[in-house]
Amino acid sequence: MKKIVLSIFAIAVIFLHCTTDEEPLLCHLYGWVIEEEDSTTGVNNLLLKIWHINPDDLSQLVLLDTVRTRTEDSQGGFFEMDSVCYGTTKQQGHFVTIIVDSTQNPGWHTQFWYPDIYGEVDTITLYITE
Repeated sequence: MKKIVLSIFAIAVIFLHCTTDEEPLLCHLYGWVIEEEDSTTGVNNLLLKIWHINPDDLSQLVLLDTVRTRTEDSQGGFFEMDSVCYGTTKQQGHFVTIIVDSTQNPGWHTQFWYPDIYGEVDTITLYITE
């Protein structure tokens, strides 16, 4: 009898977990782009492409926006982006991609970052090389 009750309970837990809808998780993202060689120098006027999960179709990655780094509170290389979809209620991880494209940023190589982003507000530092 005990095995039957435990089996029914386990099936109910699995059923309830599998039938819940997947919801997007959004974040307000702050960050800095800093030169790798001199870890105190921020890089201004870089165009960053930010790709994330499409909140309307969770099976797609889309370009959220392109932002330009700037000086904020006397620190260069600052950027900010609202409504970055970094995962869903069922999966989280490296779903956000930030790109520096060499065609839009003369003097810099194309570089990619896949930051760990968690929570409604997060801060990251991206180290860039020339």
